[in-house]
Amino acid sequence: MIMRSIVVLGAVVALAAAQRAVLEEKYGPPAPYQFAYASEDKEGSSSHEESTDGSGRIQGKYTLNLADGRTRTVTYYADETGFHADIVTNELGTESKNPADVTIQSSAPTGAEAALAGEASRPLRGRASFASPVVYPAPAASAFRALAPVHNRFFRA
Repeated sequence: MIMRSIVVLGAVVALAAAQRAVLEEKYGPPAPYQFAYASEDKEGSSSHEESTDGSGRIQGKYTLNLADGRTRTVTYYADETGFHADIVTNELGTESKNPADVTIQSSAPTGAEAALAGEASRPLRGRASFASPVVYPAPAASAFRALAPVHNRFFRA
């Protein structure tokens, strides 16, 4: 009986070791690849292309063109130094600047310019008039006697 248990245990261990050997995958150097796609619908269009030569450097570009006129084009590459991108856009809320390894070129108006443009495009509306505030006299101190702490009533000497 003990011998049978040892044989079964040995078979289970051998099976587990064989499965582990099968699950270990060996990855070689990156393979060169290239892909591209484009799509279009009623809300706008987009495209993306990317490629690598197998050396570990990836380069690509994607674009978004929305029906309302917003556009974004991102050209990027990634290598041993990190991810680097150049962005050209006209989206509100963006501004031209160069944080980290990214260059942003924005043709969108700044926040103040957008606010002024929004104000100029709105029709003038009448403003509500406000009445002067109503002033009431302060309540008498005796009105606050009911708000005194309860414990004071029981512990007075």
